[in-house]
Amino acid sequence: MKKVKDMMTRKVITVDKKSDVRSVSKLMDENGIGSVIVTDGGKAAGMVTERDVITKCVAKGLDPKRTRVEQIMSAPLLSVEPDSDVVDAARLMVSKMIRRLPVIKNGELKGMITTTDMIRDVVSKGKRKEDSLIYIVCDYEKF
Repeated sequence: MKKVKDMMTRKVITVDKKSDVRSVSKLMDENGIGSVIVTDGGKAAGMVTERDVITKCVAKGLDPKRTRVEQIMSAPLLSVEPDSDVVDAARLMVSKMIRRLPVIKNGELKGMITTTDMIRDVVSKGKRKEDSLIYIVCDYEKF
């Protein structure tokens, strides 16, 4: 069975919880990513996604330059360990309707696994990308 560590992204961008939403949004844009991990004292404390920026800041009329990411982050973090089975990570993502999971071991952020990582892996094995989410949702266990 494939492990999360075999598929995860190892380079994860983190920001301090006191960072403002505007600078974090710019950082996400510059790096072509849809989320960052928010840290508190160097430890992963939450996550901010593009959706968080839109629904918890912009749509509420908050000033992104004055709003700290700790005010809009999703917390507590749901996470998996590097040695977790990919199928278990996929089940968790589907059951919680999330697309990203931090990978944490002994309190240390090791990476991130996303639905995109899972789809990319399925497609690389010759499966049609249209079918890839079906494989994940239906507990297809041959990632």
